[in-house]
Amino acid sequence: MSRGTIEGKHLFQPVPVPGLPPSTALADLATAGDDHAWLAGTTGVFTSHPSAPLVLRWTGHTWQEEPLPRLPAAASLAGISATGPHDVWAVGNSAGKPLLLHYDGTTWHLLDLPPITWAKAVTAITPHDVHIVGTGPDTLHWDGTRWTRTTVLASPREGLQTITATGPHDVWAGGGGLAGTGPTSYEYPVLIHWDGTRWTDLRVPRLEHGHIAHLAAATPTDLWLGHQRDTDGLLVHRWDGHRWHPVPTPTGPDRLSLHGVTAGWTWGVRTTRRSFETRPAFHRWTGQDWTPIPLPDDLAATPASHVGLATTSTGTAWAYLKTAEGVHVLRHTPAT
Repeated sequence: MSRGTIEGKHLFQPVPVPGLPPSTALADLATAGDDHAWLAGTTGVFTSHPSAPLVLRWTGHTWQEEPLPRLPAAASLAGISATGPHDVWAVGNSAGKPLLLHYDGTTWHLLDLPPITWAKAVTAITPHDVHIVGTGPDTLHWDGTRWTRTTVLASPREGLQTITATGPHDVWAGGGGLAGTGPTSYEYPVLIHWDGTRWTDLRVPRLEHGHIAHLAAATPTDLWLGHQRDTDGLLVHRWDGHRWHPVPTPTGPDRLSLHGVTAGWTWGVRTTRRSFETRPAFHRWTGQDWTPIPLPDDLAATPASHVGLATTSTGTAWAYLKTAEGVHVLRHTPAT
């Protein structure tokens, strides 16, 4: 049995990461092929120092911290997307305004944006076709020349927090809205679609309450949706181009709380019955059910937070997590 497998399953393999302060919070990871990846986050969280955006870049051998523009106020990053090694977009917030950083292959630049409420996610389709969503009812679109802000949701109490795309005529965004007042208020899911010309409200799967926390489109007829209803984690649904299908939650002996979903993968944490410690858990879809993808023993047994994952078009998966020892990034390649 090789070092990278256990009982026939390929393990996640750790890769070198620079030392980061304990105040680091991880947010999102973007890939561009197997050889290029970027991890976005924030340092200085819950400290007396101003928070600052953080981007790590995979060099092909190690992760290195990127030099970012100096900002006049505290800032954080929430999302990142890339079309290639010379076109990376990261969004967040600073001093109550949306924050946009762009990488041209050499330097990160601070760019201006029209005002929206709390920028949460970005998807870059080409260098001249980029969408940004936030917790308010507006979206932003870059056409290579200018940004256009469009109000796409019917109520100011609705907002977006996730976005995905397979091409310029197939963009999905999701979030939630708030109905009612006081103790009778409740959250409901919101899902919209961009066809290259306009945004359209769509009927979501049969979800009672809550919001859409994650969307991941593999093709126009294969969309994965993570629905957050309560503190128990996400429920997963899959669109086949005609209808929605519920996807069973990964099973196991311990309580699992799913934090995210992408096409064919989930991630989250497990809690044992005897402990409140949260241990990272990653699962891959086999076509029928979920199979756990093992971590190295030292990480599998270590409490973790800020768990996340992103994949490439060839099936390589990058996972990240944070433990008391620091930030860890791991790579999983499909069996050949």
